[in-house]
Parts: sequence; structure tokens; C-alpha cells
Amino acid sequence: MADEWVYINVQVIRQETEKAFQVVLENGQIIWLPKSQISDSEDYEAGDRDVELAITQWIATEKELL
Repeated sequence: MADEWVYINVQVIRQETEKAFQVVLENGQIIWLPKSQISDSEDYEAGDRDVELAITQWIATEKELL
């Protein structure tokens, strides 16, 4: 359900494409997240550090972050 958000802490947004961010999580894990699954994704860009992202519960489950 797109209206249920999961909050994750990101060390750094490493890369950005038109449709996704590559992020480094606090545990060092590197994953790609589709911008369509991130709340207010336009507020972020590559190089941002120590951010909390609100992502859909679906993508959090898909990426095994729960």
C-alpha cells in the first residue's frame, strides 16, 4: 500500500539516475531505490548525506529492509 511509509536512514546517496537512487544504508549495504517508491524524491540528490527517506512498505519488503 503506497500510503504506508517505512523510514530508513541513509548514509549517502551515491548515484542518481532519472528514475532511481543508489544509496548506502547505515549497515553499509548498497541498494537501488526507485524514485517512484520514495516520498518527496525530488527533495534529494546524489551526494546527500545522513538523510532519512520515507519509502513505500512494498519496496522495503521487496529489498528485505523490514
